[in-house]
Amino acid sequence: MQDKTINNAQLALRKQIIRSNGARPEHVEALLEARGVPTPRVMPAKRQDAARRGHMSLIVLDALRDGPKPAIQVTAHVAPRRPEITPEAAKQRTSQCLTKLKVRGLVALDGLVWRLA
Repeated sequence: MQDKTINNAQLALRKQIIRSNGARPEHVEALLEARGVPTPRVMPAKRQDAARRGHMSLIVLDALRDGPKPAIQVTAHVAPRRPEITPEAAKQRTSQCLTKLKVRGLVALDGLVWRLA
C-alpha cells in the first residue's frame, strides 16, 4: 500500500471522528504526526446541499409511480424536491438518473415516455 493511501485513509478517519462526535481523535493525530503528515487546523463543514446516495433515484421512481411520464414531467416532479439545484441542473440530473435506472432495469423508455419496468 502506498504511503499516500495510508495518509489519506488516516486523514479521512480523523475527519469522520471529528464530525461524528466533535472530539479530537488524539490517537489518529499521533499516527499522522509519527508519519510526518501535517494535520489541518480547521475542519471544513460538511456541505448541507449534498444529496444523499440514492436520493435522486428515489425521487425519480416516486415520479413514475403514478404512471408513465415524459422526461420533462419527471423533471417537473424533481425540481421542487431539490430546490438547491438550478432547473437546468435538475433536468440534466433527471436525465442521467433515468439512464442509470434504465441500465439497472428499473425503468424503461417507450418512445418518449418513461415508465417503471
